[in-house]
Amino acid sequence: MNVTVNQRILLIVIFAMVFVLALVKGVMQSAEVDELTSTKLQLSDNQPASVVSDSKDHSMVSASNQLVFINSASAEELAENLEGIGNAIAERIVTRRQQQGPYQNYEQLKSVSGVGMAKIEANRGKISFE
Repeated sequence: MNVTVNQRILLIVIFAMVFVLALVKGVMQSAEVDELTSTKLQLSDNQPASVVSDSKDHSMVSASNQLVFINSASAEELAENLEGIGNAIAERIVTRRQQQGPYQNYEQLKSVSGVGMAKIEANRGKISFE
């Protein structure tokens, strides 16, 4: 098969265009997901948790709904009951709480190194600021 230089150039241009289109499509999909996520999170970032508990012992974790009282739970309880929170991050959460006082909202919790919006969203129904 005899391929001319012009045919080779045309094939290279076609492949480059397909590659660029696939790249643009991936970037656009990623931007759409980021936009939806940030819009959702902006609505609830600074709102305190609205979970109400009958229990007065805030260091306990309810087995039925896995509620974690962020302002009184130990590092072990945090690491055990919150998704994506290991011992190191749990220790940082407790240390920040001891140094700066109780957490009032998710934005303050997000200030702890290793705690981002993905971890907060994964645990939003489990965290109480009471």
